[in-house]
Amino acid sequence: MTGWGADDDALMEGIGARDPSALAKLYDRHAPVLLALSVRVLRDRMEAEEVLGDVFLEVWSRHDRYSRDRGAPMAYLMTLTRSRALDRLRARRQRDRFMVATDESPGLPKRSSEATVEPTPLEDALVAERRRRVLGALDGLTAPQRRAVELAFFDGLSHSEIAESVGAPLGTVKTRIRQGLTHLKKALRDDYDARA
Repeated sequence: MTGWGADDDALMEGIGARDPSALAKLYDRHAPVLLALSVRVLRDRMEAEEVLGDVFLEVWSRHDRYSRDRGAPMAYLMTLTRSRALDRLRARRQRDRFMVATDESPGLPKRSSEATVEPTPLEDALVAERRRRVLGALDGLTAPQRRAVELAFFDGLSHSEIAESVGAPLGTVKTRIRQGLTHLKKALRDDYDARA
């Protein structure tokens, strides 16, 4: 294997060997893309930055959870980031519902629902390139597969919520997501290998 994939594997091994410089290099390499994903889910840059810190703390403190057999380091980082961002989004929604239910929210300042993102030129370039690759892979999905994947991964809906939203049986939604993710994994791997 060549390119970043091999480098990422070496960095994950370094993290497992408790080398802080490996964690720093992994962070420098992937933080812009992971931050963009977290901002996309949360729509709040400050919260997204906190999620990013939590993700890399978890990568360091729970290094034994990563297994190359289950996917490449970048896939692991994306999954972890998405999961932590969705956890935070659900907690925020639950907190907001509680505040409304207890009628305490009028005295609190409102949080803006829009993120103020001012990326550096390097972050812009990295995110644009990854975005182009992902959008290209998404274009290969059927419309129902794409909708199901987007609702699950970007809007944080459960499979049941997606089924209700699109008016399809739960089993059909699960199949669309599974087939869509299989296609995306292959398309992105082939695209990455072609550039390595």
